[in-house]
Amino acid sequence: MDKLESVKARLCTWLSEDPDFILTKCGNMLLMNEFREAQKQSNALEKMEVLLSIIITKGDDTCHSFLDILKENQAHYKQLKQIFNPAPQKSAAPTAHADSCSVVTIREITDVKAETLNMEIKTEMDPRSWKTGTAVGPVLQGDYTALNGSVICADKISDVKIDVLNLSVSVKSVNTGRQDTATPSVDETLPSHQGPAAKMIISNKLRLIDCLSADPSFILQNVQQKNIVSNRQYGNLKDLSQREETIIKLIDLVIRKDEKACSLFLEVLKQPDILETYPNLNEIQW
Repeated sequence: MDKLESVKARLCTWLSEDPDFILTKCGNMLLMNEFREAQKQSNALEKMEVLLSIIITKGDDTCHSFLDILKENQAHYKQLKQIFNPAPQKSAAPTAHADSCSVVTIREITDVKAETLNMEIKTEMDPRSWKTGTAVGPVLQGDYTALNGSVICADKISDVKIDVLNLSVSVKSVNTGRQDTATPSVDETLPSHQGPAAKMIISNKLRLIDCLSADPSFILQNVQQKNIVSNRQYGNLKDLSQREETIIKLIDLVIRKDEKACSLFLEVLKQPDILETYPNLNEIQW
């Protein structure tokens, strides 16, 4: 009964599209005078209002039987599915607010297969525009709120197969010219495509990590000598405490450079002293 009461107005509108059909279906529920009372109304909407009022006054059992009839005849009244098969409510998307020199990303990456994916974020900040405690007016709020040159990454990545994923973040001050980078050892963007040397490195990346992790210092000295990495990049890599992390970042850095750097890196790997230091490299077919 309560359900019918709550949807009575909508049902009257929907059923008025063909009032005689539903009156016929409800014939066994109605007394003859009740049927005639609904039938004699001047328009379809009034017929349904009378019918629904009669059904509701008969009590819960009649209301349940009436709902069963409606459920069986959803194909005749298309709107009825809104009652019996309501569309699932979508969860509200997270809200975000960023001031003029901040960034919020809410990207969803799923079911992707690729050699490389560049999700790098670059932004500029002007400290003069930062809001302070004496700023006038309220600060807009959201599920994610970035202020004063900050960066919030709320990205979701699932079911992906990617050899090289660039998630670096860099924030440059427009006043001082100083650049603060979340990943200082990687400051080049991924190329839009790789040449054969880069692809060769990517296809053997795991084996290279395994081989070169035995002595990261020696390979670092060689790539610095060949100017494959800058002095600053060499210093950043040398300061890493984990051997495997050092090699991973080195390889990613080389891949993000141009094809020439990748070719030079392959030449270094084929040097006799390198092969002597890392004998397992001989097992890789270049």
